[in-house]
Amino acid sequence: MAAIVGVVVLATSGGDGKSTASQQSSAGAGRPPAPGSPEAEGKTYTKVPEGCQLIKASTIARIAPGTECKPSQFDNATMAAMITRMPNWKTAFGSGGAFLSMDVNLSVGPAGKNMYDMDKHTALHALDKMRKITDSRPLHDLGDEAHLVHAVDKNPMDLAEATVIVRSGNAAYTVGYTYDVARSGKNQQQAEDAAIAAARDVLGSLH
Repeated sequence: MAAIVGVVVLATSGGDGKSTASQQSSAGAGRPPAPGSPEAEGKTYTKVPEGCQLIKASTIARIAPGTECKPSQFDNATMAAMITRMPNWKTAFGSGGAFLSMDVNLSVGPAGKNMYDMDKHTALHALDKMRKITDSRPLHDLGDEAHLVHAVDKNPMDLAEATVIVRSGNAAYTVGYTYDVARSGKNQQQAEDAAIAAARDVLGSLH
């Protein structure tokens, strides 16, 4: 799961359950985006639903049945230039089913490109000593740029994770889909398809 570093800056939640991010920093207000900047390369999103609404209920029922969503403490923080959402869907403790966890790590703001690059590097290299990467490839039909990574824990652990990293304009996010290899009955292709489906829902929820 990718980590957000640095100062986390968040937008104020409105009464409609969405948050609005500043399209430009106060220092650059009224100025056109610089060539090559994330804002110039794609959409500028300003509204994001609450964390547990980023993925459709019908999608959760299909790819992560039996999980419960827990929003992050960052989902409702109030600051000015960036929106973040970090919800997690997980099988309930003591449910008796195989472990399944899906997390979204979303940021919308002026550092979208940097966040994407950092999240991609984290997915590829952060757990080198603990996991073996079994798939790593670009996705060409999701946002402005996207990458898929699948990794399997080394013995004696038995978990695997499909991670999708996406940037669209000023939004960057990851979807991590972690499952029990031995008990879940899922294979790599199913996990990758699930993570991609969730990532499409997240992108479709942004405005």
